[in-house]
Amino acid sequence: MKIIVTGSLGNISKPLTAELVQKGHQVTVISSKVDKKAPIETLGATAAIGTIEDVAFLTKTFTGADTVYCMLPPFDYFNPTLDIMATTRRQVGNYAEAIRASGVNQVVHLSSIGAHTDKGNGLLAFHHLAETILKQLPASVIVKHMRPVGFYSNLYDFKTTIKGKGFLGLFLTLRYSGFLSLITGKTGVIAANYGAEDKMPWVSTADIAAAIAEELTTPFVDRKVRYIASEELTCNEIAKILGEAIGKPYLKWSLMSDKDMLGGLKMFGIPQGRAEGIVEMNAGMHNGLVNEDYYRNRPTVMGKVKMKDFAKEFAVNYNKP
Repeated sequence: MKIIVTGSLGNISKPLTAELVQKGHQVTVISSKVDKKAPIETLGATAAIGTIEDVAFLTKTFTGADTVYCMLPPFDYFNPTLDIMATTRRQVGNYAEAIRASGVNQVVHLSSIGAHTDKGNGLLAFHHLAETILKQLPASVIVKHMRPVGFYSNLYDFKTTIKGKGFLGLFLTLRYSGFLSLITGKTGVIAANYGAEDKMPWVSTADIAAAIAEELTTPFVDRKVRYIASEELTCNEIAKILGEAIGKPYLKWSLMSDKDMLGGLKMFGIPQGRAEGIVEMNAGMHNGLVNEDYYRNRPTVMGKVKMKDFAKEFAVNYNKP
């Protein structure tokens, strides 16, 4: 099969490309960076250097393909001028226009848990918008929407507070672990406005890549939504696994108030509106709204990479100077 992969050599697209090439498919990888051409070719794929902002480029690249994998580039959440919904509308609109013009009729789209609604899910609302735009393609175009759950790699965002460093790390340690933790040296905490005994599904990017490869290469019969998960754990269970891996077996995952979460994000330099979106998203995970459709349609088979596997990788990253 001739397959187009977007996302350059990111955490999903790189293993996805490697698997597809290994299985004998003709793969073209879209990247906006010229310096990715050689690494892409080293994997055995063809590089198409261009941007998804260029509809003519996308159309030319898509033409003649059997299947296309579409994803949006990561957003810079620190950019105060970024309009996430407008950017999503434009970029996914470009995908849709190129799909129509090229004649490709098999598409796999990287979406997200929480995309079933545009209310109460904060930042995740842009995934609902993306799915809505692609659903407006002609009925002859079969789209598979892939909805991975929370990425294991998102846990790296807690490194600073786990280390108990900086003003925010010290503040959270004192607020949620108490002054005694400083005396005993048991500093550091994971804290967010979801946590503690909240049960959350998590996924490895390797398992996402494997699921996408499967959907790209199996018959396209009807439009569908597929959730991807590796393991379901409470936040306290996650803290225990990570804590043991980094030598902090006492590590806790404390549940913050929405107000404290908003204040912490603003300390990190996240713009007000963006911070409010993150708080709403997290609150949706805590109250169950974000995960409700997942639990109605959870995968029958979980991915291979478990939290204890990821914890080894986390420990290596955590201990880097």
